[in-house]
Amino acid sequence: MNINILEKMNKVPGGLIIIPLLAAILINSFIPQVLNIGGPTTALFKVGSSAMMGIFLLICGTSINIRQAGLPLYKGAVLLCLKCISGALAVWLAGALFGPTGFLGISTLALIACLTSSNSSLYIALCSTYGDSSDAGAISVFCVKDGPFVTMMVLGVSGLANIPFAALLSMLIPLLIGMLWGNLDEHFKKLCTAAQPLIIIIMSFAIGANSSIKTVFTAGLSGILLGIISAVTGILFYFIYNLFLKQKTALGAALGTTAASSALTPAMVAQADPALAVYVDAATAQLATASIITMITAPILVAWFDKRLKKRGLVRSPVEDKAEENFSLSSPTAKGKK
Repeated sequence: MNINILEKMNKVPGGLIIIPLLAAILINSFIPQVLNIGGPTTALFKVGSSAMMGIFLLICGTSINIRQAGLPLYKGAVLLCLKCISGALAVWLAGALFGPTGFLGISTLALIACLTSSNSSLYIALCSTYGDSSDAGAISVFCVKDGPFVTMMVLGVSGLANIPFAALLSMLIPLLIGMLWGNLDEHFKKLCTAAQPLIIIIMSFAIGANSSIKTVFTAGLSGILLGIISAVTGILFYFIYNLFLKQKTALGAALGTTAASSALTPAMVAQADPALAVYVDAATAQLATASIITMITAPILVAWFDKRLKKRGLVRSPVEDKAEENFSLSSPTAKGKK
């Protein structure tokens, strides 16, 4: 008996990400003890997102041809600059018009922490279906915006404004190992290509397993509004990002996400500037809510823009590499039938 679960998941835009993500959120909301049983179950499905992301980076590395190393660096630099510039514009505009208190219950601290972050795990997962090896490789530069560094830099807060080299290296090491191994071993590259869908499913589930429906109600409408603002910026990033690229991509819309880890940023920024401590609790709940909302909206937006580009003939169909040098990031199984 074969019910083709994987094929059915692929029929949903971003289905390999959204379906396990929503399933994990529901389980963690209503029967969290299932995920906290301990042992391999908890390690894999509850706290395994970082490990899965490491494996995924290694897989992405196997698809990078050494002669293409310049393009991932270029794309990563453009993505990072876009996030930094958007944060700078937002802090200038919100600060000038509303001050630290912000608008509609959203403090300037929450807004900047939202706009200067993005979900790296989700971006990498989307690369498997809607991008290529250069898009995935861009994360080695783009990951600099993870954590509070860019937020504090944009806000001009002194104290912790040091470049997180350790965080950058943690992203680079598995990518470089995969790139070296993949360029030396064709069979290992094929093995990684076939394993990719499984890693995406488990990684997405582990991300959702740390979120809850209750978070939305805690933050209220202001958290939902913050998530919508973040999602809308993805539409702007899609058009701006493509201005810098010869080969168009839908992945610019993936910048319209808020990292779950951004919920930790307000408290860390407040340690450097105690005057912002009054906004920490509300901002934390709002950012957590925005991260949940954008984890759902980003795959839908990317899938829609990808379909739009294909209709206009601006996206090349991935070629399965048997004799050529470039490898597609995902196998035919991972892509599903369009």
